[in-house]
Amino acid sequence: MSHLNKPVLVLNKVWMPVRVVKAIRAFKLLFANKASAVNTDTFYIYNWGEWLKQPFSDSDFTVSTVNFEIKVPEVIVLCKYDKVFKKHVKLTKRNIYIRDNYTCQYSGKKVNKGESDIDHVVPLSKGGKNSWENMVVCSKNINRKKANKSLKQSGLKLIKNPTIPDNTKLLIDPKMKIPESWRKFIQHGK
Repeated sequence: MSHLNKPVLVLNKVWMPVRVVKAIRAFKLLFANKASAVNTDTFYIYNWGEWLKQPFSDSDFTVSTVNFEIKVPEVIVLCKYDKVFKKHVKLTKRNIYIRDNYTCQYSGKKVNKGESDIDHVVPLSKGGKNSWENMVVCSKNINRKKANKSLKQSGLKLIKNPTIPDNTKLLIDPKMKIPESWRKFIQHGK
């Protein structure tokens, strides 16, 4: 993975997490003076010019330029944005997997994308819709058994009813390794 693709936690100006971006986007925000890099040990913030001068260790991720290396920040704080990010959660397969924590909603077993599908609780052929409330992660074997039957016809029961997720719950994919420095700002896995 290129260090320009490394995830960086973005905080609003009151230090609440609002999203995760790739390092390249974080650098653009720093360079445009729209954000500052955060030293997660001291909570000191650095503008672009100050960040360029920050020392780094062998364990830090860096990006090389023609003239120097730049440390990739783990956390940045926006200079003006003080809202909590409330963008509508987009209905995507990835977001359904995140919402359902990569768990089959009929068996309760963890699954990966290769051995699972997204099931329509009420099949499309029976008037079901593509919606948060009608789509769940399901193992391929169970999905084949259910086919286009209702839950009652198939004898299956959901472990929990699917709902529209809170955007803050989709901030971070549960499969992602969370840097220790982020734990000061987020609660993950709850």
